[in-house]
Amino acid sequence: MKGAILADQAIFLTLAGSHAHGTARTGSDLDVRGVVVAPLVQRVSLRPCFEHAEGLLPPELLQLIEPSLVRHDTARLALAPKAEFAVDELAKFLTLCAAANPGALEVLFTDERHWLFVRPAWHRLHAVRHLFLTLKVQQTFTGYAMAQLQRIKSHRVWLLDPPKAKPTRAAFGLPEHSALLDRDQRNRLEQSLADKLRSYGVDELEMPRDTRIALRERLLAFTVDALTRAPDQVESDLREVAAHALGLPKNLIEALNAEKRYQTAMRHWESFQGWKNQRNPARAALEREFGYDTKHAMHLIRLMRMGLEALQSGDLLVERPDAAELRRVREGGMSYEALAAEATALRDLMTEAATTSSLPAEVEPDALDALYFELASK
Repeated sequence: MKGAILADQAIFLTLAGSHAHGTARTGSDLDVRGVVVAPLVQRVSLRPCFEHAEGLLPPELLQLIEPSLVRHDTARLALAPKAEFAVDELAKFLTLCAAANPGALEVLFTDERHWLFVRPAWHRLHAVRHLFLTLKVQQTFTGYAMAQLQRIKSHRVWLLDPPKAKPTRAAFGLPEHSALLDRDQRNRLEQSLADKLRSYGVDELEMPRDTRIALRERLLAFTVDALTRAPDQVESDLREVAAHALGLPKNLIEALNAEKRYQTAMRHWESFQGWKNQRNPARAALEREFGYDTKHAMHLIRLMRMGLEALQSGDLLVERPDAAELRRVREGGMSYEALAAEATALRDLMTEAATTSSLPAEVEPDALDALYFELASK
């Protein structure tokens, strides 16, 4: 979408990322986020409505926010590095906030000192921002943080013991071309297995989301105990149970499992190649020095603490009171072992806090609709 149109439709633009968190350093990139309201004719059109735009900051948006940027403590020093933006149309933004999306909630709760451009509709939305804090933050903030931890673990493995060679089918006992099944047949069987495994779970049962999450965790714990397996082995064991339940012959099960292991190894190899060839040189140097990605570590700790604070206090602190400590993590001030222990401790605290939190389970749908109609008509 053209920058001039975005500038005309914007109701809010703010600094995000390190400048909003209070962790910016000299040369930190400029990260602008915001919300636009598409005209009514677009929203009721049969054609797909605009939902999201991102990229390099266009001149029209820069002109709109530049007076605020030059007065900001850290952002005025960041006009030379890369400047990017991302905006959501109001309906998309409210949907993300109601789903407790961490990125959207950070925009909604950004401290007013970092606002760059505001129209009256935003003041109304900001005034009721706490409506969007629900128990869902436990899952979303933990999920985003654990994704950071998984990337840290993957990269650390590659740092300490990088793959030596591209996987071959022969190494997994497979012929160059499958003698039993072609790709379509494998895909159909894999889908049958996936459907069978899904039937063992609770995702399709009618129950409140928080009850489903709790039940899923208890079923996993029972399965781990019953099979006397580590959690990371449960998936392969359940897959074997599902294959036998479908009546698949042993040689076919073995071939499918070998094919799956080969495909997993190939994805691992391709991910390693992409990481090795595309990572930022400065972050690569930090990884080599400290043995893990310290920027991911900083975001992991920040996300977990923000989620925990929301559950405990009913507020979301985007500008971090622990910014100095987070910067030290970014600079390698926490060992990998200490990081893993802190992540586990924070996850346990969030689980406990969710059981006593005063936050509602979800945003009340009628209230959300009423707010959207009010804001979209301003």
